Amino acid sequence: TTFIREGYNGLKAHPKGRPTKMKRKKKQIRQLEKQSEIERLRSELAQKNQALYETKLENDILKKSMTLFGPSKDVKRPK
Repeated sequence: TTFIREGYNGLKAHPKGRPTKMKRKKKQIRQLEKQSEIERLRSELAQKNQALYETKLENDILKKSMTLFGPSKDVKRPK
């Protein structure tokens, strides 16, 4: 009779028991927030590493120029 009334879909298994009151959306939202936080921190770390690399290159260039050209003559050392 169920097949005649509802067709093939009527014969499929139906969920039994009481439906859950609280959906698990909050847990999924927290996981997304954590992932976005991790991505933000990774990008910040990459920016700081790039700035550190540029600073080290600049220091290396200054050291090399000091060895090639010597200190500038405007600097007077105290006696």
